[in-house]
Amino acid sequence: LVASGIPVPVGMKNPTAGSTSVMLNSIMAAQHPHTFIYRGWEVDTTGNPLAHAILRGYVNKHGESMPNYHFEELERLYNAYTAKGLQNMALIVDANHANSAKKYQEQPRICKEVLHSCRHSGEIKSMVKGFMIESYLEPGCQKIGDGVYGKSITDPCLGWEDTVRLVQDIADLI
Repeated sequence: LVASGIPVPVGMKNPTAGSTSVMLNSIMAAQHPHTFIYRGWEVDTTGNPLAHAILRGYVNKHGESMPNYHFEELERLYNAYTAKGLQNMALIVDANHANSAKKYQEQPRICKEVLHSCRHSGEIKSMVKGFMIESYLEPGCQKIGDGVYGKSITDPCLGWEDTVRLVQDIADLI
């Protein structure tokens, strides 16, 4: 509801169970006007045509990370997006989290695979707008209090040098 009233791009991730229909329904809701109570005030929104999809992978019933950035999943998402008639079709692929099974070093490979899919399908190319990449100054992560400047205390990240290389590789591939 809040996303339907703010004039900025808002990404809707697929839930951790993997349903893209839930994600697409969230985008549909964000793209339509609503009237609701927010912090005690009645709010009227006009809808946000910039709401878009983020694929983050998912966790199956056995607790295993499952990716959803492969060609077939992108093609399926394109078809579902089209069938719903959503505005400004857009997808950001989260190259970490369940898509990489939290193996942050896999992010460059994942980005390159998605770009490969874009080269083989104009529909996928028209939908993919970018990537979410976990990046910080130092690679990996640390526990709070370890005191390593520039190293994540949450998810493991690519370090600065690998990030620069990945951005340059992406630029060369598009």
